[in-house]
Amino acid sequence: MGLPERRAIAQYKQNIFPKWQQTLNDLVGAPVEIEVEWDTLGAEGLAHLFEKGIDAIYFEPLVLALQDIGVDDFSKQAIRDGFKKYFISGIEPDDRIFYRFENKTLSYRHNFSNIENYTHERRQRIVNLLEKAL
Repeated sequence: MGLPERRAIAQYKQNIFPKWQQTLNDLVGAPVEIEVEWDTLGAEGLAHLFEKGIDAIYFEPLVLALQDIGVDDFSKQAIRDGFKKYFISGIEPDDRIFYRFENKTLSYRHNFSNIENYTHERRQRIVNLLEKAL
């Protein structure tokens, strides 16, 4: 990653990421650990798209999924008890299973692509995965 990309990531971490952290904590009703492999996110020459892309790929689908699942006190408690950590990487797994949920941790490994088109499909994948696991 060049200077523009590293700068865009640094600005995102400082200015945008804390808002997502707070949103997730509020939705879950407890602190959620978020581990991000920052140096794997984004793509060379696309620093101007990092904020919109990181939001759309990694955070918006999860927030929408948690809103879909947490419709009553029972579901909110299941989320609070069963979801403790969110791990994000821009390196895709060889088996192409991008989402995994193990040991109260949701992992999402996907490269920086499809910024706008797949938010709702990602949301649905998360909903399906969490509803089976929680």
